[in-house]
Amino acid sequence: NTGMHAIIFNDNLEIKRRTMGAYKIANCLERMGWRATVIDWVSAWSQAQLEEYLDSVVQEDTCLFGISYTWLTPEYARELVSKLQHRYPGIKTLVGGQQFVQHDLGADLYMYGYAELALESVINYWFAGGDQPKGMRPIELGGAQLIDCNADYPAMDLGDYGVTYRPDDYIPSIEQLTVELSRGCRFACKYCNYAFLGVKQDTSTAHELLRAELQRNYRDWGTTNYIIADDTLNDRDSKLEMLAEVVESLDFEPNFASFIRIDLTVSKPKQLKLLSRARVWAHFYGVETFDAGAGKAVSKGMSPEKIKQGLLDMRKHMLDELGVYRGSLGMIAGLPGETPESWRASEQWLLDNWADQNWTWWPLEISTEDNLATVSEFSREWAKNGYSEMQDESRINYI
Repeated sequence: NTGMHAIIFNDNLEIKRRTMGAYKIANCLERMGWRATVIDWVSAWSQAQLEEYLDSVVQEDTCLFGISYTWLTPEYARELVSKLQHRYPGIKTLVGGQQFVQHDLGADLYMYGYAELALESVINYWFAGGDQPKGMRPIELGGAQLIDCNADYPAMDLGDYGVTYRPDDYIPSIEQLTVELSRGCRFACKYCNYAFLGVKQDTSTAHELLRAELQRNYRDWGTTNYIIADDTLNDRDSKLEMLAEVVESLDFEPNFASFIRIDLTVSKPKQLKLLSRARVWAHFYGVETFDAGAGKAVSKGMSPEKIKQGLLDMRKHMLDELGVYRGSLGMIAGLPGETPESWRASEQWLLDNWADQNWTWWPLEISTEDNLATVSEFSREWAKNGYSEMQDESRINYI
């Protein structure tokens, strides 16, 4: 036991849902012999509450503050770092997550990406006289240090992605926790700026590990509801079969929400039965467009009529098999060659056929910012795809 203590701050400013990254890092530290305290919903604490609690848990052996940054804003993170450093000088601050850091937040180190393997090097470097972690470099952020974990400490295929929660994590049974079955996406859509695209290997976890995690959370907390973090759950039939077998072996009935590619269920109709067996009945589909030309332009070439029928088939199957279903669509306005008239026609189809479900429109966003770890193909080659740079200052300022 190192006798060292870390406090990790966690929150989601986008959706009030307990995310898992902070707990994964806490588990990693615990495996190294540390004690770790996760403070969740940190933005909901008043200043007085947070100070009172921190004054009671910051001890002489507290030498690390970690901040889970994926779902925070730069403004909030910067303010939190500043307050921590002012009240508790000398404690290292580490900011990490899946959101690339483009701003000086005042921390000692930023870690981008899956950090399980990089963390050990950082801890050894800071607290045990170890070598400087590879890839650690200053960025133009007040001289702060950055590690791109995905580049220098890839943790794509760990096999075990489970999280163990502690008694002081206080998880109500109604909470929807996160579970991870695999990492990476087999596909490479042109508008996508995720870190791991076109991943060919199967990075799935094992049946026994997943079953043990689900049973443990049910035993300890009564948890039955989950969101699956995988970029695309149904990229492999074998993963769906494994999940279905796990679900059928449990002594309770779970419910799963997940990202699903609807074109895959159209081309592999047997996936519908695998998904209902696995009780994955809340789906988010990146449909993006019902325009054939725009679909082809972003590597989604299935005919819009097949996609529409696939949505209707999925809803019917889930309601027939399970009696429950929630289908959410993501639509993008601004893809190559698609007109506003086409967007309006798509909206009308959704109003006529999908009004009991959910959909959201986003504008296609193309950044010319190159201080990013990952950029989409459109960001690299926007001119080749027929886009021009926005010049209207009033629109730029508004956006």
